[in-house]
Amino acid sequence: MGSILSRRIAGVEDIDIQANSAYRYPPKSGNYFASHFFMGGEKFDTPHPEGYLFGENMDLNFLGNRPVQFPYVTPAPHEPVKTLRSLVNIRKDSLRLVRYKDDADTPTDEGSKPRALYGVEFTFDSDARVAITIYCQAFEEFSNGMALYSPKTPALVSETVYYKRGVSQQFTLPSFKIDFSEWKEEDVSTLSLVQYCLGHAHVLLAAFERHVDGSFSVKPLKQKQIVDRVSYLLQEIYGIENKNNQETKPSEDENSDNSNECVVCLSDLRDTLILPCRHLCLCNSCADTLRYQANNCPICRLPFRALLQIRAVRKKPGALSPVSFSSVLAQSMDHDEHSSSDSVPPGFEPISLLEALNGLGAVSPGLPSAPLYDEINFSGSLSGESRQLSSPDHSGDSGGQKSEVSKSPDR
Repeated sequence: MGSILSRRIAGVEDIDIQANSAYRYPPKSGNYFASHFFMGGEKFDTPHPEGYLFGENMDLNFLGNRPVQFPYVTPAPHEPVKTLRSLVNIRKDSLRLVRYKDDADTPTDEGSKPRALYGVEFTFDSDARVAITIYCQAFEEFSNGMALYSPKTPALVSETVYYKRGVSQQFTLPSFKIDFSEWKEEDVSTLSLVQYCLGHAHVLLAAFERHVDGSFSVKPLKQKQIVDRVSYLLQEIYGIENKNNQETKPSEDENSDNSNECVVCLSDLRDTLILPCRHLCLCNSCADTLRYQANNCPICRLPFRALLQIRAVRKKPGALSPVSFSSVLAQSMDHDEHSSSDSVPPGFEPISLLEALNGLGAVSPGLPSAPLYDEINFSGSLSGESRQLSSPDHSGDSGGQKSEVSKSPDR
């Protein structure tokens, strides 16, 4: 994968990275990306140098500070590529600061700043037992594939709270209170929320914001998953939403796009993602036509470098069971030579992304709605042109994923 780490022959250059040295973009010397990358089990050349396919290049600095060896074996040709299973997830839109009113009027010394104590609350989902810890003003360091956080003082770390598996669990910790009156202006920056389960971690990085009235709020920055000692950056997909999790409220924005059809033909459902802007707004047929006629996203008008088709599949009726699901990613194929059904793994059938996200009630009323990672699997394929226009691969950690995960295997 990387131009240095991927070589496994004698006599190649070896890199020496100190334990306290950050691996950041842009690098002090050399290239951050290699000349090729892997996706869906296939190798793609990278004529666009130093270009991150799933977002801004500076987002890469949210990943680990040292390159790592990719732990998985690349599957043989025409074999399904297994996808990662997300065991824990913080719903970043639920993250908020709660002001403790009982402590807001606490008497203070004359001339000192008034104290206002805040707590952190959020909603999360977990498919395993987890341990949750909050770190403030902390530095991140990776050791043995796990993220370690070192705060300036022990008082800036909460106690570790344990939860059982469950959906829509509410985290609140009244014993951990943040007093911003004791913070310097430059310290009101980052907050790390870490969920740990065995061999898996979910990290939500956030920043505090001070308002003109002196109050504070918290703003999510990035999320990442750490699985099998590899850090993955989560990215939003724009253009598809979970209707079941949306609060019922009237739409005041007449220009808001609440439809699920392709924005070009207005008939077929959306299934193709435009990169790097991550707008899911096209069907596969219109995307195939668009790449020969224009090079701009129809939503934001920014140039695109690749088109990624995302399709959800489930096991065929009669083969469903609570333990019979396995995540697979079909090998990418040239759609000019193969029909869309050719890339569906044996024993599976394609369903729309809306059914995958909102549950299968419309398909089979007897089946309960289930999480994406349990009953629904995704297959993806890059368009033929994207074989030359896609983003390069990072020599250690590269990230990118409603949320998608991108990580290319080390070679």
